[in-house]
Amino acid sequence: MKEREAGKERNFSPPFSLYPLALILFACACASVKLDVIKVGPWFAPRDWREVEVFASRDETRSPWGGIAIIHSERVSAKIPEGRLENLKLQARKKAAEFGADGVIITVDEASAGPQMGVYEEPELFLSALAIKYVTAASTPAAK
Repeated sequence: MKEREAGKERNFSPPFSLYPLALILFACACASVKLDVIKVGPWFAPRDWREVEVFASRDETRSPWGGIAIIHSERVSAKIPEGRLENLKLQARKKAAEFGADGVIITVDEASAGPQMGVYEEPELFLSALAIKYVTAASTPAAK
């Protein structure tokens, strides 16, 4: 950027000490992943995220339940470190806690790249989660 000062032109350059800060801000912006939420049932009073059980499949749940929210992440590179993937799962668990969920079923799937057309595409992953609430009293029709 050029500035004019009393008829003289000079180049403007930020101080060297600001470059590391800019790099950190850029890295943090790339690290955050937005979670989309779809409400599919009633939401309840928020609870502590540590109280929300985490499951890898529906078969792991321990009693009847109903879904209250679907949580999806944006696509991320399949080459992300395992720690970042665990952080994404933690974000989904905390989001489920905001809706009063008793548990969350979390899966990580590979995004289909579609037709390649001779262009290399990085493999991508996305997180899908179902926030659930246990049914405390379920009635069934009487057998005849």
